[in-house]
Amino acid sequence: MSIVTRWFCLLVGIGLVAGQMQPASAQERVGVASAVDQSAQSQLGGGPLKTIRIGKDVFHSERIRTGGEGRVQVLLADGSNFMVGPNSSLTIDEFVYRPREGQGKLIATFGRGVARYVGGKISKSRGGVTINTRQGTIGIRGGMADLFDRGGTTVYSFLYGKGLTFRVPSGKSYRVYRPGFAIFPDGNGARVGRTPASVVAAINRFLTGSARGQKRPTAGQIGRLSGINSGVSPVPGQPIPGPVIVSGDGEVPGRLLDLGFANSSVLKSNKTICYYGC
Repeated sequence: MSIVTRWFCLLVGIGLVAGQMQPASAQERVGVASAVDQSAQSQLGGGPLKTIRIGKDVFHSERIRTGGEGRVQVLLADGSNFMVGPNSSLTIDEFVYRPREGQGKLIATFGRGVARYVGGKISKSRGGVTINTRQGTIGIRGGMADLFDRGGTTVYSFLYGKGLTFRVPSGKSYRVYRPGFAIFPDGNGARVGRTPASVVAAINRFLTGSARGQKRPTAGQIGRLSGINSGVSPVPGQPIPGPVIVSGDGEVPGRLLDLGFANSSVLKSNKTICYYGC
């Protein structure tokens, strides 16, 4: 074998090793599966589908898919979490969290089905949380929202916090600030209205269940994540502004954006909050 051939083989070998090492560095852990019920699977890149178990690490760009009776809860490092219902798909596209500053960025893709997002520290920052959907882009600040897209019905319901924003591909934006109201995308944009009782009941039915196999993650797994979640219910009797629709990129006029966060307290790690009688 000539010297040139040897060097060529060596360079090819180094290239192969570098190529094999790249996926490992790209597998950045962003959270943990804190609860799993029935069938739920995940897929990282072009890899095989793997069954999600309690305590499984969730990685950047990992797609979560559930079956007809599957449910999974994903706890992220800033204390936020997604509850994914049956026949649903969700991907954490980007997650950056700086604990000392309490800031970061979360970008996720909600493909279909039912999901609930409960905001953590990142959601307190304007533009910190973005959820891409088939119809447009959702922004959630300092709160909690339900995502429902199944059977020809699409509803993005705001539960509490600073507000929910929805931007359609044309650039028009819709914002909701009052709990119990929702955004309903359609072919020409979207409309704002009160969340129908039938949709509320359906979401609760899909997101609750027997939760077989539920147990807490290990102390080590929880220790690597933030124990603080910013989601709390609004103070009883506090006035809540009505829903506001804003077109374009302008800010909402008045004092609506100056209201204090509804989620100013800290949730205990063992406390469960349920809405609409679920």
